[in-house]
This record gives sequence, structure tokens and C-alpha cells, in this order.
Amino acid sequence: MSAPRKTAVVVDPYSTGILLAPRLRARGYDVVAVQSRPDLAPSLLRSYQPDDFAAHILLDGDRGDLDALAERLRPLAPAFILPGNESAVELTDALGAVLGTPGNSPKLTAARRNKFMMIERLAAAGLLTARQTMATDAAEAVEWAAQAGWPVVAKPMASASTDHVYFCDTPAQLRAAVDAILGSRDFCGSANERVLVQTYLDGLEYVVNTVSRGGRHYVCDVLLSAKRALNGSPFVYDYYRLLPPEEPVAQALMAYIRRVLDALEITDGAGHAEVRMTARGPALVEIAARAMGPAGSTTAIAAGTGHDQVDLLVDAFDGAAVVGPLLDGHYRFLADAMVLYLPVLVSGRVEALPDLSILDGMASVRGYALVPRLGDEVVPTLDLTQVLAKIYLAHPDRAVFERDWAAIRSLEDRLQPAVA
Repeated sequence: MSAPRKTAVVVDPYSTGILLAPRLRARGYDVVAVQSRPDLAPSLLRSYQPDDFAAHILLDGDRGDLDALAERLRPLAPAFILPGNESAVELTDALGAVLGTPGNSPKLTAARRNKFMMIERLAAAGLLTARQTMATDAAEAVEWAAQAGWPVVAKPMASASTDHVYFCDTPAQLRAAVDAILGSRDFCGSANERVLVQTYLDGLEYVVNTVSRGGRHYVCDVLLSAKRALNGSPFVYDYYRLLPPEEPVAQALMAYIRRVLDALEITDGAGHAEVRMTARGPALVEIAARAMGPAGSTTAIAAGTGHDQVDLLVDAFDGAAVVGPLLDGHYRFLADAMVLYLPVLVSGRVEALPDLSILDGMASVRGYALVPRLGDEVVPTLDLTQVLAKIYLAHPDRAVFERDWAAIRSLEDRLQPAVA
């Protein structure tokens, strides 16, 4: 007789969340998808893979529905609940608390989503951070920036994927940024009613990805997050590149992020942190209590480390024996690895997509994914929601890796969609 099926829940199984269900099903789980709200970004919803799930439940957002959802799931006795995307963090914590499944305590959920509260929490714990304020109009923001000192960064209180993030070194730029943010919804669908304004953090930016279980942390990777000037913006994402963990900067970042995880009580689950290495040391830009997105990024970096963040996350909650020795440790460097972003350089409706098969003959290329579809409206890339393609590279021979990287960059003018 076969063993009874287990149940796991994935909230908002979009973006990187699409990777969770196949891995859970392979472990013998029936996977239930829960959608946290009906108005999530279309770019998220279209990544959904319905065949991977035993059921799909939509929550419309109020507390009564949370209680009803919990009662609907209780007979299934879910072993755990995981967030598939940034929009899922709050509901994951709340639902886990109601059902008594392992996860992060909802006591600090707000600080794990609201970037102002996040930085205030870290500052209170003695960690280096930016100075900041919340503004409800442009005049308030400009008055604060004039006292704090230019330049400043303006962004939504709780979003993702570099959505509506503005670098401002004049009052006019800040006023325009505040007006743009207050007139929009964030990447997760919520109206932006206040703007976060922070002092600019100098230094290079890095990403640190983690998996935690029972308050113990494993650092999956440290990545240099490189940006370049393009399409009139000085901060267009260029690539994420894996750093050897022995490098002093990686050591400092890993030690800092462990303190961040503890301060925000990210005890159980994935973490995706963006950190600046300033002249005074590491300072958090923001951290998300979920795996790195988009889908494919963790797998590409795993070619350089031997450990995929999503696989480790499933291991941690499924109780795999391999996780115990890993916790409190960090990754190995097996090969150079990178997520390279191909930008959009044109505007219009997509009539034909570029043929990326030229990449297939490159030894370092492990895969690639086009973002726009036929008929989509595209604009020149300014943030991670507008890229043309993500290209995944890894190779143990650095000369081969860097040769292929340079070749791809030389082709980007040619690898553009045909637009009307």
C-alpha cells in the first residue's frame, strides 16, 4: 500500500513560486495554490502553471476570508505554507499562524514588508542603515531631503522588482518621483498612499540569498548586483554575478545578513536581501522573506554553488536530513555564474520576438527566457519588470565564461523585438 499523500500550500505561486509545486509533488505532496488577492499584476498571473496544483483558492482580502480559508484548509492538514512571491508574504504568515504550521511569526510581518518599518527595526538593533522618512506629498519629501542632504532615493513603501524606485539629486526630480509613486499601484497591486524617502547609500550593491529553519540560517549565495546607465537611467539592472564566499566583502555581507534575519525574525523560510557595501560597512536596502525571483535565477546561480535556493527551501520544510549540516553555513564556489539581463531598446507593440537561438552554441549559456510576448507593449528598460530577456550563464573556466558574456553584450542591439 502506498503512503498517504501529504499536503503543502503555496500562496501566490507565481514568478519563482512556479518552481515550488513540481519539487513538492516529487516529494509526495498534493499542492494547493492560494491567490492572496484578485488584482495581482498580470505579469505575475500569466506565469501560473495550473496543472501543478490539486486546487486553486482565491482570497479576496478581508479577515473573514482568512478564517474561512483556514477552515477550508484545516481538513487537509497542510504540513507547511510557503510564499511563492512577494505578494504572498503577509498571507503566508497569517495563515500559518492560524493553522499552526511552521513559518515566520506574524508579529513582525509588517516590518518584513513595509520598508520604512524594516529599516527602523534594523536601526533599533544597532545595524547600519540609511536615514529615512515617510511622505504623503512632494513638499514634505523635498523639505526632509533638504535637511537630510542630497541625493536621496524615493520608492513605494512595499513593492518589488525595482518598481517605481527613483534616484533624486534635485528638488524637481524628487517632486516628479513622489507624484509618480502616489499616482500608482505597487507591484503587488496595492495603492501607493505614502512614499519612502531615504538617504542614498554609497558603494556597490549585492544580493544575499538565504534559507532559514528554526532560527538557523544558510547563505545560498552572495551576488554582485551590477547596474549601468541606459535608456536615460543611471541604474538599469545589468547582471547578478556570484562571488566566491572567501572574499572579504562576501564574508562581511554574510555576517551582516545573519543579524538582519535575526532582527526581523526571519526564522523559517527563504530570504532575498539587497545590501550596499558602503564606506562604513554593509547597509540593507531591503530584504524579502521569500526566494529570489524571477523563476530560473536560483537555478542558474545553483550551477555555480551546487545548491538551488528553492531546492534548499523545500528540503528545509520537508525535513530532509541534508539540511541540518548546511544550516549555519554557506555555499561553495564551483563555477562562475550569472543572471544577465538583455534590455529592451525600442518602444511599441511587439510584432516579432528576437531569435535567441544564437546563444545555444555558447558553452556558458545554461538557458534563457524572453519576457515580452507577441502583442505586448514594450518600452525601453528602466527596471526589472521591463527587461527583454534573462540569460543564465555558468562555467568553471572563467575565460570561457567571460568570452561568452562579452559576446552576448555585443549582440544586444541586434537581439531586439520588431515593433509597430
